Amino acid sequence: MSNSNSNIPFIVFKADSEENEPVDPYVSILKNHGYTAQLIPTLEFEYYNFDELKKKLQKPQDYSGMVITSPRCARGVIKCLGGFKVDEKWCNKPIFVVGEATSRLITNELGLKPIGAETGNAMALIPIILKYELNDPLLTPCGNLNLNILADNIKTVKFENIEVYRTIPHCNLKNNLNIVLNQIKNQIGAIFFSPSGFRAILDLMPKHLFSQIHVSINPTLVKSNFITILY
Repeated sequence: MSNSNSNIPFIVFKADSEENEPVDPYVSILKNHGYTAQLIPTLEFEYYNFDELKKKLQKPQDYSGMVITSPRCARGVIKCLGGFKVDEKWCNKPIFVVGEATSRLITNELGLKPIGAETGNAMALIPIILKYELNDPLLTPCGNLNLNILADNIKTVKFENIEVYRTIPHCNLKNNLNIVLNQIKNQIGAIFFSPSGFRAILDLMPKHLFSQIHVSINPTLVKSNFITILY
């Protein structure tokens, strides 16, 4: 991406950070490189199924451990417990996580010792899980759009999925998008983070406004053929 395109405004389509950051880090990076950038919260999350999850959390003896692949999955567990401590027997079981943000939540909010903070995605977690002898299922809180990457790639371990949140379009998406688009006179650059985020704005975004610059952050966007990436 060349500096000659720095006059093209960028819209970052992603969910609001749940870590209460004053400025979205991707917007900040773009601005630091001379671009005009604005975040439009595209998705939000509804947490649910707590009664069923609570029953499972109360039976650590039924599981070899737990897999928590995102901060949202972690928040589902935290919200389910409602301020109560997790059964101490979970402390003696491996708690596999993806990413540092997930790891921090598990450590600070649940008092557990996560494994896998250095991983950036579920695929990177696979060799770590395979180091353990896991005779019972791994409890796996997940979202409604879970891709089952671990279960599809590890046939020797059983993953017991339980949905704890669903992804939906942001309630103010249409209004916020219209406000921003009314300020834009020429081309724009659009940055998408997920297929679900792209779907949410697909029918709302006037196609003639897209510039030739499209940036995809999440690899699943590339695989899903939603966006052509041009460098």
